[in-house]
This record gives sequence, structure tokens and C-alpha cells, in this order.
Amino acid sequence: MTEASNRQCPRCPNAVSLVEMDYAKERVDICPNCHGIYFDKGELEDLIKLVEDFMAVQFDEPEIANQPLTEQNFKPTCPVCCETMETLQISQTWINRCLNCRGIWLDQGELSALRGAQLLIRENIDLFLRLSQ
Repeated sequence: MTEASNRQCPRCPNAVSLVEMDYAKERVDICPNCHGIYFDKGELEDLIKLVEDFMAVQFDEPEIANQPLTEQNFKPTCPVCCETMETLQISQTWINRCLNCRGIWLDQGELSALRGAQLLIRENIDLFLRLSQ
């Protein structure tokens, strides 16, 4: 079920309104234009826990293309509190996080990329532990 949100997409230049919808047992805000996803505080963690517990969540999004080098310089405005979001790198993926309300913005494809990084780490945990010693 989808319904209009009063939040604006931090990625699209023309103030595109986000749409609320159920996504893997969470209520998230999705941009109908660029297909980015905004997670309120705790929603992404709940989704990751669901994936860890059941490994059954299928993500309907295409593989992420190579992100431009300028991605790390992209500073979107949080759709909730209008503060500038910080950009941080997790694995090979740049994501945006609001330091004020702790929401997270993922561009299209980044959720799948993060899931892939998580699976790679889990599959190679022994190697990573040996390398960290």
C-alpha cells in the first residue's frame, strides 16, 4: 500500500515528493522518480536484522552502477529535519546519514550493494578476523 508523504527527495532537483510504502515489513519513504529510499532511525537496522534472521527478503532494485567520484561530495538535505546529511562510505558504497534525526538515505541500488557487502563479509569472516590480528 502506498500513500503520499510530506517529505521531499534529497536527490531529485525538482522537489519530488516521497511516497510511503511497505517494504520488507517496514514503512519507508521511496522516491517515485529516482527510486531512492529514506529510512527513519531504526528502520534500516530492522531490515538488516530481518535479512540476517531469515535471508528471505528479496530486493526489487537493479544492481548499482559505478558511482561517480563526486558522490562523496553530494550533501543532500534530510527530508525529515532539513539538516545537511553527512556522506559516508560503507564497503564500496556511499550513503547519506542525518546526524540530527539519524535517518538514512540510500540511492537506487545501494541497498542491494550493502546487502552484497554484508554477505561477502559473512562468507569471509574467518579471513577478515585473521587479517585484523
